[in-house]
Amino acid sequence: MKIHGNTITVLIMSGIIVAVFIGYSLLQKNTNKNDVTTHGTDHVTMNQKQNIRQQTFNDGLGKTKDKIGYKPDETGVGVTKIENFLFDINSDGKDDKITRIHHENGTAHFWDEYTIELNENNRFRTVTTDDFRTINGAECALQKLKFIFKPKFQVIKISRPWTESWITPSMATQTTYELINNKMVMVESKKLSSVCDVTELFVK
Repeated sequence: MKIHGNTITVLIMSGIIVAVFIGYSLLQKNTNKNDVTTHGTDHVTMNQKQNIRQQTFNDGLGKTKDKIGYKPDETGVGVTKIENFLFDINSDGKDDKITRIHHENGTAHFWDEYTIELNENNRFRTVTTDDFRTINGAECALQKLKFIFKPKFQVIKISRPWTESWITPSMATQTTYELINNKMVMVESKKLSSVCDVTELFVK
């Protein structure tokens, strides 16, 4: 069978076009795969950094030997730890008490609740103001507290409002409390900056 030169040329050109198309498709597939891998790695790295910041945060209370552990219910909800810390916060020579209670709610979110009590005639009286608690998410914390003992007793609370999502930054506010006449009194409130994790504003 005789094949004309024009027919051979057409067949060769068609083969080249098919080869180029297949090669381009394979290249696109590999590129998309690499893009997914890169973005996934970036996301994991971001989460790891957020978790490290939350784990290394120090609320100023240190360690205590007075700790009671509990098991949450079958859904992972409940108090898991109660810790008591003794400090003479009003300089009267008697140890006062700060209690930290850790709550789990069965998800990546949790919170710590704080109670401040003065030792008066060997009986403890609470002087805690409202909202002395943390608000922790999986990637960002909306509220945390830090206790300062020198040169005077203070509690610094940094918080920000929740907006579209947990990781959407919003303006943070720092509120400072002091013990005045054996009462916790707010002495300062100021705007800081817009952040996702308020932990960053404590460790700067």
